[in-house]
Amino acid sequence: MAPQQDTLQGLDSSPRTPVFSELSLADSPGAYPPLQPYSQSSTARPAAEQHSSAQQSTDEEASKRLLDVESSGKQAASGNPSSSWQGDSADQEIASSSQRENAAAASCLCNLRGWAKDEPLLAATIAGVIAGIVLGMLVRLAEPSLATIDLIGFPGELMLRLLKLLVLPLVSGSMVAGVCALRGSSGNMAHVARTTLLYYTATTVTAVILGIVLVNLFCPGRGSPFGGSNVEDCHAGAAKETSAIPQGQQPFPLQALLEVARNMFPDNIARAAVDMNILGIITVSLLFGWCLSMLGPEADSWIRGVDVFNKVISKMVTAVLWVSPVGIASLIAASICRACNLGHTLAALGLWVTTVLVGLAIFGGLVLPGVLFAVTRQSPLRALKGFSQAIVMAFGTGSSSAALPVAMDCALKMGCDDAVVKFVLPLGTTVNMNGTALYEATTVIFIAQAHGVSLGLAQTVVVACTATLAAVGAAAIPSAGLVTMLMVMQAVSLDQFASDLAVILAVDWLLDRCRTAVNLTGDVFGCLLVDHVSKHRSGEATSDAQYTQLELT
Repeated sequence: MAPQQDTLQGLDSSPRTPVFSELSLADSPGAYPPLQPYSQSSTARPAAEQHSSAQQSTDEEASKRLLDVESSGKQAASGNPSSSWQGDSADQEIASSSQRENAAAASCLCNLRGWAKDEPLLAATIAGVIAGIVLGMLVRLAEPSLATIDLIGFPGELMLRLLKLLVLPLVSGSMVAGVCALRGSSGNMAHVARTTLLYYTATTVTAVILGIVLVNLFCPGRGSPFGGSNVEDCHAGAAKETSAIPQGQQPFPLQALLEVARNMFPDNIARAAVDMNILGIITVSLLFGWCLSMLGPEADSWIRGVDVFNKVISKMVTAVLWVSPVGIASLIAASICRACNLGHTLAALGLWVTTVLVGLAIFGGLVLPGVLFAVTRQSPLRALKGFSQAIVMAFGTGSSSAALPVAMDCALKMGCDDAVVKFVLPLGTTVNMNGTALYEATTVIFIAQAHGVSLGLAQTVVVACTATLAAVGAAAIPSAGLVTMLMVMQAVSLDQFASDLAVILAVDWLLDRCRTAVNLTGDVFGCLLVDHVSKHRSGEATSDAQYTQLELT
């Protein structure tokens, strides 16, 4: 026992071995095996060495696993198909891409439905155009007879008859209402009225002349692209159409102008209405409206009646336009079946659209800003920026009346006088249709070219005058220019080709919005111009009054 006690005492009294000094107190005690009793100090170092080697192997395994993870990530990034991470990430990417595509398709469908709800007439018109194209292409493959083609176009013929029915009341009512709007103008407002009418007349005539020049320059209807359903019928139709106005019967320029003047002053109102003497009807309507506005308070009931009559006719036009998609589909299908060379027809139509758009761009982007800057020295860009909301709304709705409240608000914010705004802009939506006048003159001459009809100076003058006056009578509703275009065609005996308006209607939904935006641009620029002239005149009048008062004193 003594030796053992000495040994234990020797262990207690001896200094600690280095193994305990090498272990960190911060390490977890569970990471090391429990200490076992030992009798010799030499056994401590091998245990510490074993623990150190075990920890080193654990660190090596952890490092190896980390390297494996990094290599797997690199393989997945490099597109190595052997990596499991790559497969998972690819599946997730495909799934997310599919979800994004589905969400985009659903959003597009929702936007399309919302647009169709906001613009039902436009959506129905486009649907009618598509249906007419599909039907015409399918029927054309069967080489139908002329009787079958006439049957296909019969609904469209009924629609055109309804539109022709509304020409006379629409034009006469609009003319009378427009003249009566000037009633009661006195003093400074009389000057405002004269300036407004001068501006509207000058710009509309300029637009018509520009359209006539461009359509004769581009000549989109050359080659007579509109014809029958086969080659023989095409040549026969072309010969018949070219002789619609015989060259030998073309009057001399002076005689042509005298004939235009005779038509402007008819000797019988009923005969003018029956013969569809449009110039005579317009003259009588303007004279009646001017005399009615001169009567005073006793004419109030008549003027209110004219306004109500005008609104009723506008409602009737809208009702006909609501059934027009069926007629449009019918007319387009029949026109495709009759076309001699469909490619030639489409090329001519594309060139005509380009001609109209170029004319609208020149007039709205150069002529109107040039007139505004020349008279007022105001920046056209500032004016366009100030009225941008109203112009965009006119383009979106295709109606000047719908954008009128926004235009009036923008004009007041631009600093225009309240009385000028309330007079010029409402009158402009009724009588100022610059873009419509350019469009109608261009379209009528294009249809004449497409049928090989040569319009002489007299017919060109009639087109210019009628398009100018027809633009005054066009209602401020979408596609109302279609009705007045029939009036221009009737004025030069082209109403026999009214069925060709189906081809025009195929793209009219776009051109209608473009010309409406130009119409409103002319209105708002006119408001700025008239306001500037009115304020300048008022300032001169005030200065003259002050000078006279100083002389008297």
